[in-house]
Amino acid sequence: MSENILELHELRKAYPIRKGMLGRTVNHVRAVDGVDLRLKPSRTLGLVGESGSGKSTLGRLALRLIDPTAGRVLFDGADITTLSRARIRRLRREMQMVFQDPYSSLDPMATVGSSIAEPLRTHGYAGDRQDRVVELLEMVGLQPSHRLRYPQEMSGGQLQRVAIARALAFNPKLLVLDEPVSALDVSTQADVINLLTDLQGDQQVAYLFIAHDLAVVRHVSHDIAVMYLGRVVEYGPAEEVYTRPKHPYTQGLLSAIPVPDPVAQRARKRISLQGEIPSPARPPAGCRFHTRCPYVMDICRSVEPDPHVGDDGTTVYCHLHTSGPALAGRSVVDLPLPRRREPVTAGEPA
Repeated sequence: MSENILELHELRKAYPIRKGMLGRTVNHVRAVDGVDLRLKPSRTLGLVGESGSGKSTLGRLALRLIDPTAGRVLFDGADITTLSRARIRRLRREMQMVFQDPYSSLDPMATVGSSIAEPLRTHGYAGDRQDRVVELLEMVGLQPSHRLRYPQEMSGGQLQRVAIARALAFNPKLLVLDEPVSALDVSTQADVINLLTDLQGDQQVAYLFIAHDLAVVRHVSHDIAVMYLGRVVEYGPAEEVYTRPKHPYTQGLLSAIPVPDPVAQRARKRISLQGEIPSPARPPAGCRFHTRCPYVMDICRSVEPDPHVGDDGTTVYCHLHTSGPALAGRSVVDLPLPRRREPVTAGEPA
């Protein structure tokens, strides 16, 4: 077994923009633009960022549901970007995906049992399929009788459990979970997250957990990677990233999470992320975050930041940490907010 179950090296995905009657390519949308990540077996890597940051595209690239424009994807030590479709199909037993919307990921005309049995039929399961379906249902906290129901007869939380059961049919080594709880209510989210935690302990499966909510990701992740406009801007142990964020974008995401204590909420230092995320077809020069950063410097507008690896194991792509030894390794929360931008007041959306 490889040291890492999943490795991404300089991974890129660009979609052509075509115009005219001849469909001439005039530009490209750089959805993922040079990402390096690692995920160890039986651990969870949380991938967070705003909509349009490239999270879901990265998840599909990791399983080679779509082909990369450049870069490599190593699954359990093997470069799957060079494999044929037939060999990738055989690997599907070991790498699966759970999508955001369980309603659209299940066939409304098929029973739950038939949907769970589908990968067993596709990949030639040697045992009794119905027994395996019942075993998988019980594994995710459902009753054997649920196999006879149709998706419209079940709740969103139950359907997401069905989707998880189907993904676990062959005891995969890796699950990519694309916003698996964002379509659920808060109490159901907690139940599904607890289920995923228990399953990881029992099945020793690794998760790439994609979400936009850092508060959710913190509870399930060993490590966190923060994406912005197709690139990772910060990566490291979950508690370090959550409690000592080093990139202004990470701090901005965290500052938008409300605290249940009103006194603590008012005392919090807030960073307002001004404006909208730029178009991935026309990313800014230099640091891609400089158009929204409250700490922007001249160098940020023209030079891409090199990675800075801290003593705490975090990697951050930010000139605040690479342009001078006085700032290297310090968290953004240690720095004074510039006067030209006021911090967001309590209750104001970030």
